[in-house]
Formats: sequence, structure tokens, C-alpha cells
Amino acid sequence: MVRDPHIARRHAAAARTFQLLFPAIQRLFFRSPELEFATREIAAPERLTVATRHGDIRALVYSPPGAILAAQALRGERAPVHLLTHGGAYITRLPQEEGNVARYLASEVGCHVVIPDYSAAPQVRHPVAEQQCYDTLIWIRRSSAVRGWDGERVSVGGPSAGGHIALSVALAAIDAGGYVPVAVTSEYGVADPGRSDDLRTSDKRNPVVGPPLMRLVRNTYFKNVDLSTGQASPMLHPALGKLPPTLIMTAEFDTLRHESHDLAEQLRALGVQVTYRQFDGVDHGFTHLKPVATARAAITLIGDHLAAAYRAALVEP
Repeated sequence: MVRDPHIARRHAAAARTFQLLFPAIQRLFFRSPELEFATREIAAPERLTVATRHGDIRALVYSPPGAILAAQALRGERAPVHLLTHGGAYITRLPQEEGNVARYLASEVGCHVVIPDYSAAPQVRHPVAEQQCYDTLIWIRRSSAVRGWDGERVSVGGPSAGGHIALSVALAAIDAGGYVPVAVTSEYGVADPGRSDDLRTSDKRNPVVGPPLMRLVRNTYFKNVDLSTGQASPMLHPALGKLPPTLIMTAEFDTLRHESHDLAEQLRALGVQVTYRQFDGVDHGFTHLKPVATARAAITLIGDHLAAAYRAALVEP
């Protein structure tokens, strides 16, 4: 088994077990046809390769139907792009898990959705995944002429670990002094991985993200990483106030809701345009789990947030 040498063998074995079990969990709980909200047929995703500083990675690309692309072309527009960074505790590699969200966005918002299959623990540690996803953002921009999409209207977002990575990508873009995504979303995301588990509480007896999972994350992907820096913990980044319009969604029983709430308050105080929504009666992963009404409302909110940002980017000078 390939592992980063800084990660202890027993922690690597635990992470590998998680990797092996998660596909079965995903098939059992995350693939209900009731959670598919696209009203138009979306073709199977294109599978391609993206070159990054850490080597090539695979990516899935979901595209809008031809009729939508044709209508956009008649208006003199090209379809925007959403870079969707999937979740999975920085350990699993199942970009197809985000298929229901990607199909909805392609169908209802009319954007391409790129989901990178970034490297994960125990094979790598921070900041490999964040850097691969940032490099994917650069690839999206540079590929606009070939792909026919709008490289000036690119957003980034994701759930859980992917929310953390999405924030990190946007902040890395700000640090680089170049193009910054037009919008960010974080769905039940990690904002401060260094936060004490004592502060991650839930009224639910056995929440999805409990202390054992957070310890595994710290002992693998964040092993020997200084979590007090803005590069590792987006909530501590000095450029937070420069983020574009940001959507943050949390769940009543999610142990990560506190840091997401605090992040939203911090962004609002810094003058960032923030949309914050807590969904009651649910836990982590609500965009992929029943109740259907909650999943629909959450995914619709993502689409509305991105659509508004794409419209605003069209009229900016």
C-alpha cells in the first residue's frame, strides 16, 4: 500500500479500510433516484486527465444539454464552469458521488461541472489535494478556448472536506494575485481542521462526523501539519475578506456546523457577501441523503447562488 512516509502504518491502514468500505456505503445510501433533481437529461460525464504540479489526475466533466449551449451561443455567451471539489474526509476518491449535484447544475444553471479526482490520504498529505484542485482551476481557465466554456465565469465549491478545499482554492487564487472565482460554496464543510473536538458538539447521539473520524483525518491527511496557518485552516487566512460571494450551508446535527457558522459570521464582519443557511433536523451529507425536501432545497440554493454570480459576472466591466 502506498502511503506518505509521515503517516503511521496503523493510521494508513485505517484510512485504507475507510477507502475500501466507502464505495459500498455510497451505493447503499447516496444513490437514490429521488435525489436527482435535474429536469433535463444530462449525458454521462466526460472522463479526462488534468496535469497538476503533483502529476496527472483524472476529472469528470458534466456538460449542459446541447439546447442550452445553443441558446447561450445565440446570446453571445459561453457556458460558465463550476469546479466541484468532492468530499470524503480527505481519504476517499469518489468524484461520481457528486453526480446528482453536477447534473442539477448542468441542467438548471447551464454550467459545465468539473470534478477533479484529487489525491487523498494515506497516499498524500496536505497540501497536495488543495494544490491539485487549484491547478485544475488554472487548467479550466487555460482550456476555455479549446473547451468552449467561459473561463471568466468560474466558481468553486464542495461538500465536507471539499468545502475546505474549495475555500482553499479561492484563497490560493487571491494569494496568487490573478483570477479569483466568481463565487464559492461550502456545504457542511470543514473551515478550521485544527479546532478542538470538544467544540464540535451535536445533540445527536451518534453524529456522522465524530471524534474518531476527525482524529483519523488529523493523523493522516493533516499529519505533522501546522493547523494554525491560513493555508491549512481557511478560517484563519488573512485574505478572507477578499472572497467573492460565498454560500455556507450547515446542518443542525452536524458537528462541523459551529465552525461553518463562525466562518459565515467572520466573513460577514469583513464585508463579504455571505449567504448562510442551517438545515434543521438533519446531519452531515444532506445534499445526498433523505429527506428529499431538504436535499432539493439545498441543491437548489447552490444553483441559485451560482446563477446569480454568473449573471453578475456577465455585466461587470
